[in-house]
Amino acid sequence: MKTKQFRLLIAGGTGVLLAACTDFHEVQGNRSYDALAYQEAIHHYEKIDEKTHKTSTETRLADSYFKTGNLDSAETKYAHAVRHSDVPASGYFNYAKTLMYNGKYQLASEWFEKYLKMNQDDNVAQMLLSSCRSIKDRYIDTTLYTLTPILEDQFTNTFSMVEYQNGAIFTADKAVFPGKKATAWTGNSYLDLYQMEKDSSGAWLQPHLLQGDINSRFHEGPATFSQDGNTVYFTRSNYYKRKMELNDENENNLKIFKATLIGGKWKNLEEFPYNSDDYDCGHPALSADGKELYFVSDMPGGYGGTDLYQCVWTDQGWSQPQNLGPDLNTSGNEMFPFINTDGALYFSSDAHNSMGGLDVFITYFDGEKWANPENLNYPLNSPDDDFAYSLNKDNHSGFVSSSRTKADKVYTFEKHDPTFILYGTAHEKGTNLPLEGVGVELTDSKTNQVITVVTDKDGKFQIRLASETPYHLYCTKFGCSSKTDELSTIGLKYSRDFYADFLVEPIVIDKPIVIENIYYDYNKWNIRPDAALELDKLVRVLKDNPTIEIELGSHTDSRGNDQYNYVLSDKRAYAVVQYLIANGIDSSRLTYKGYGEKVLVNQCGNGVPCSEEEHQQNRRTEFKVTKVRQNSDLIRVN
Repeated sequence: MKTKQFRLLIAGGTGVLLAACTDFHEVQGNRSYDALAYQEAIHHYEKIDEKTHKTSTETRLADSYFKTGNLDSAETKYAHAVRHSDVPASGYFNYAKTLMYNGKYQLASEWFEKYLKMNQDDNVAQMLLSSCRSIKDRYIDTTLYTLTPILEDQFTNTFSMVEYQNGAIFTADKAVFPGKKATAWTGNSYLDLYQMEKDSSGAWLQPHLLQGDINSRFHEGPATFSQDGNTVYFTRSNYYKRKMELNDENENNLKIFKATLIGGKWKNLEEFPYNSDDYDCGHPALSADGKELYFVSDMPGGYGGTDLYQCVWTDQGWSQPQNLGPDLNTSGNEMFPFINTDGALYFSSDAHNSMGGLDVFITYFDGEKWANPENLNYPLNSPDDDFAYSLNKDNHSGFVSSSRTKADKVYTFEKHDPTFILYGTAHEKGTNLPLEGVGVELTDSKTNQVITVVTDKDGKFQIRLASETPYHLYCTKFGCSSKTDELSTIGLKYSRDFYADFLVEPIVIDKPIVIENIYYDYNKWNIRPDAALELDKLVRVLKDNPTIEIELGSHTDSRGNDQYNYVLSDKRAYAVVQYLIANGIDSSRLTYKGYGEKVLVNQCGNGVPCSEEEHQQNRRTEFKVTKVRQNSDLIRVN
């Protein structure tokens, strides 16, 4: 947490020896706190906290714990502080925020609600309260990323690693010995940029400082590189002649610098033209073509905290910075941008629907506006700070920084496609007994590739589905039916299970089965194209079940002459048989019969007034199994 705070400041002032020890430590603690020298502030506040129990001391001590990443102590101290009637509203907010970091979302919700009663218009608090209530959504699919820590014990904190040539470049600090130069905020060394290569086996070699004029006496931080690796834009403390420059608020602002690689060393430093002594510019991210530069700033005119900005390269140099707008920027802090080759913009925010601290989000620009940021969820994100996401050139691996181990560390990650599994069962209709040996075909509707499976002894099967693919599901056994015929993984971002349950009706000899949607033109018997589509399904059934013989029967309604209806229905039944033979069905398996109007399915006989819908029920084509051939169970016709 502590090393990636965007504003890196320097403590100033000298101590004043007071007669009373308590007053001395309170004054010194306050001075250190106001100068953001939090480690020093903790030292003084702890001396007097148990003696005074003052609200201001407790809240400032809690704040200092929070700023330096000691979240358990921060939670304990905030819990004491909020009991005081004079605790400021910010104490409620900070307590709730700390509870989120510690994964206590229900309790955090209660304190955000109390805070919002005093500050109803605080958008960040509203966002975080909503996030607490929907925290389960952050765990919707935990299979999309695999994280592996890069262990570098020589550093206290490491972060903002990016791929560079045969390795990577990152930012880090170290613990320092007493009396050595250290930052007032953390008590560690100042941040520097390091490079680390891999050997022929892919193992990381020892890191070393970047050579040249980049690293100075103060902070150097997140960097971005041109595609050829010869240009770098990086973040640096604002200083002049070996001394940090402070603004009126005793703050040392950050600036962006450019450097060029010459003879293996970084030289020719140039300031970014929109740097200022009055506000921060940092965390640069260069597009692959070098024509866009994204960065972070708290310059005037933003939405609060730190915002994301973009400059475009022109013939005159970098264009005026453009704020990326309220869809991305909040009154919280947006930082650590990374622009990918496909146009995706990744960044971190402690607002939106964060899990607690900074979370990594993704957005796209559609030509008119940026899409609503999408949280990349657990395990990439956590209740702690997760930030500085960067993708490697393979677009499947990269680096992310996180404070989930209570210090900032870099993790490599691997991206995974969502997992889609089809689970199926087959049961006998009526008895619901599981059926073994039921064939199921899954066809990729784009490529027509077919996957064939057979149910096991428990009547079950399982198939893994591909991403972005439509499928047609088909049960090859006669009498098999299912409500699941079509399924698709197109557009699905998260892993999901699909289910299909096939019911297989036992073969009943001479039981008529209606073939749906078989229509004929008036006084005609030829097979229409729409009827052919339905008959193709019957062709498939017969090919998948070569042991059955069937009779095709055609029926008319009661209107018209009885003899005429008989002849017409016989011709229609014959036409169906001829269609089946033409499509590869052995004629010895087929018989046909025209029934005319003899076998009505309703009351609509001669002279009975009926609706057209009722007459249509009688105009039908059926088939029934007349015989099942023996000793052929293993035969299959494809």
